[in-house]
Amino acid sequence: MYVPGVQMLSVEKLNLLKLAPGGHVGRFVIWTQSAFDRLDALFGSWKTPSKEKKNFNLPQPKMANTDLSRLLKSDEIRKVLRAPNKRVTRATRKLNPLTNSKAMLRLNPFSAVLRRKAVLDQQRRNNIRALELAEKRGIKLPASDPAVKAEKLRVNRAKSVKLALAKKPKKAVKKTPPPPPKKKAAGKVAKVAKKPVAKK
Repeated sequence: MYVPGVQMLSVEKLNLLKLAPGGHVGRFVIWTQSAFDRLDALFGSWKTPSKEKKNFNLPQPKMANTDLSRLLKSDEIRKVLRAPNKRVTRATRKLNPLTNSKAMLRLNPFSAVLRRKAVLDQQRRNNIRALELAEKRGIKLPASDPAVKAEKLRVNRAKSVKLALAKKPKKAVKKTPPPPPKKKAAGKVAKVAKKPVAKK
C-alpha cells in the first residue's frame, strides 16, 4: 500500500539523501523494532565493531565540545596564539616619469620649464604659419585672432627693448695706449775668425 508523501527504506540500504534531504536534519522518521535492533549488528557501536562489516566501527566525533566560539575564546588557546599583527605594510607604487608629470618633476625639476617652452614654441610656429597662410591667400585676419595678437605683442616688445637700450647710458671706454716696442740688442757680436798657427 502506497501512502502519498511517505517513503519506505530498507535498513540495509540506508540513504542519507532520503533520511536528511540536503543534509538538513529534521525529517520525521519512524523506525520499526526489528530495524532498530538490526542497526547494532550492521554498524556496531563506538566500542564494539560491526558483526557483518569487516573492521568497521561507528565514526567517533572529533570534537567533544562543538561550541567553536567558546573554544576560540578559551584561555588555553589564547596563550598559544601569537599577538595579532596590526601593522599594515603596503607596497610602494612605482610611477613612470615619462607618463607621470609629478614623478618627472621629482627627478628633473627643469622638465617643467622645458615642457612650457615646447608649448610656447608650438604656439609661435602655429601663429607664424597662420600669418603666412593668410598673406598667401590675401586674407586679412581680424584683430581678435590669436596669431595677430601674438604678432602685435612681439612687435611691441621689440620696440620697448630698443627704447630701453637707447635710454641706457653707454659706458665710456678707456683707450689704453699700446705697449712700447721691445728694444733690440745695442751692438752686434762680431765674429772673429781664428788664424791657423804654424807648427815649428
